[in-house]
Amino acid sequence: MTAAPGMMSSTGEQRSKVKGQRLKVSGLHLSPFTFHLSPWNRAFTLVELLVVLGVIGLLLGISVPGLVGYTRSVRLKTTTRQLVGMLSLTRSLAISSHEDHALVIDPERQEIRIVNDVSGEPLERMLRIPSSMTIELEVAGKPSLEQQVVFRPTGALSSRTVSLVLSDRGKSHTIRVTGTTGSVTVQ
Repeated sequence: MTAAPGMMSSTGEQRSKVKGQRLKVSGLHLSPFTFHLSPWNRAFTLVELLVVLGVIGLLLGISVPGLVGYTRSVRLKTTTRQLVGMLSLTRSLAISSHEDHALVIDPERQEIRIVNDVSGEPLERMLRIPSSMTIELEVAGKPSLEQQVVFRPTGALSSRTVSLVLSDRGKSHTIRVTGTTGSVTVQ
């Protein structure tokens, strides 16, 4: 072995650490500024990146319309459940307070409120209907002029069986309130 500064390679050859000198590794002469990339250190080419971006764009183009339809469906179901809850609460309030309570629909403001029919006092609870939805009150299958459902202290309605139709761009849910019992069902 010589006294020159250097290291021993795994094959027993001496490698130099001095700048500017060529390194000898396994019979190859390399400059100290030459880099060899291993398969794990390779970069992506522009074509590979464009292909990946194209696939991502294609997947988004296919999935976004489905997600929009799904969100409309979920919004309609959620609003229907909330409206059923408001009807049940109105009925329960009428029974527990022994006073008529009404579920008042304001289609222009897209709001539904519970009101004590005797005192006219509205409750704090209110349901806002999304702007894309419409609500229609029907009595005996015909649109009603009155935009409220009034529950008596017995739990029955003050009128005949009522249907509330929630529609959102072609899809609709019908909530039926039986006049004699006040039971609420979704059809």
